[in-house]
Amino acid sequence: MKYAFMSTLCLGGAYRQYAEDASIIEWTIFALLVYSSALHALITSLFLLRRGEWLLGKDGNTGVVPLWSLILFFAFHLPTYLYTWVHTEHSKRNGVPVASEVAPGWWIGGRFSNELGKTWAAVIDLTVEFPESCRDVTDEYMLVACWDGVPPAPRDIERAARFAASAAVRGDVLVHCAHGRGRSTCVMVACLVRAGLFPTWRDAFEACAKRRKGIKLNQKMRNALDAWEKGR
Repeated sequence: MKYAFMSTLCLGGAYRQYAEDASIIEWTIFALLVYSSALHALITSLFLLRRGEWLLGKDGNTGVVPLWSLILFFAFHLPTYLYTWVHTEHSKRNGVPVASEVAPGWWIGGRFSNELGKTWAAVIDLTVEFPESCRDVTDEYMLVACWDGVPPAPRDIERAARFAASAAVRGDVLVHCAHGRGRSTCVMVACLVRAGLFPTWRDAFEACAKRRKGIKLNQKMRNALDAWEKGR
């Protein structure tokens, strides 16, 4: 619950900053901390409700996060970007690349998958919080926007799986989220089943785990995949 942590942290900072005789600069810092706390509390609520991905304004066709969003929600975007960059660099030093080929032509990756320098037949983007960095090097693009840690609905898992299975005959497919661990794995295992490579998502997950260290599925993702598998 990193969003809740950020909200609490900023609220605590605002409490320590508050003083009736504060200077203009101190009042400005106080106001920014209160705003940041409220924004992260809002996003925490949307995360728990599993809705509101439209708030950040990401374009479903281009993957662009508009300038107004970056400015208005800077208190969310800036720490999110910094955290993801640091996490990615740490992962690379520990042997986890920006993207991994988990089956021939099928790749699970994170926000910085563009560093591979590959051209893709299709990219499925699970992030609501980042602009798409591979949009110019893919033939087809699909945004399935989800908050970090939240899976797509079963119908969206199926939509993404069909999209990927169709594109895979033309080249490599990338499914990515922020870190290439949860959201992307959730969709990838369904893609592999839909493409006929594995009979169940659990079989697909076991195979993916052997090719990319650190991938995981939380209980919400497992439930979504069970519902998808049951209904397909």
